[in-house]
Amino acid sequence: MSDHDKLKLILILCNICKNQDSVMLTKFMHIVAREVETEEFNRILRRAMKVMGEKTYNGQVCQDWLMNELFTLYKLG
Repeated sequence: MSDHDKLKLILILCNICKNQDSVMLTKFMHIVAREVETEEFNRILRRAMKVMGEKTYNGQVCQDWLMNELFTLYKLG
């Protein structure tokens, strides 16, 4: 996967978090799970978290929203 593709995924993930769109996050995760290795996804996730920093949208910190949503997806399995 090229750096350009990774950057696109990071920006898409940040946009999903900004909009707090659970449906799009679920779709994003299904697509990424097929195309990206776990280690690479972890790097993308960490980079997106850095980009978002402590930004809040709708009164909730983006990082918190993302981690809560990812945990919910994990539980649903």
